[in-house]
Amino acid sequence: MTLHLICNRGRNKHHMIEGAFKALAVALRRAVTVNNNAGIPSTKGVL
Repeated sequence: MTLHLICNRGRNKHHMIEGAFKALAVALRRAVTVNNNAGIPSTKGVL
């Protein structure tokens, strides 16, 4: 995995890094959560 992080706001480096780790944790949790209702996304017949 390649991760590029850009922090546009904040002054306190500790809080900026903490927010980055929390955001990464949320993104990873969403990425690995099994969603049986979603199926495979498709735009067939929509475009």
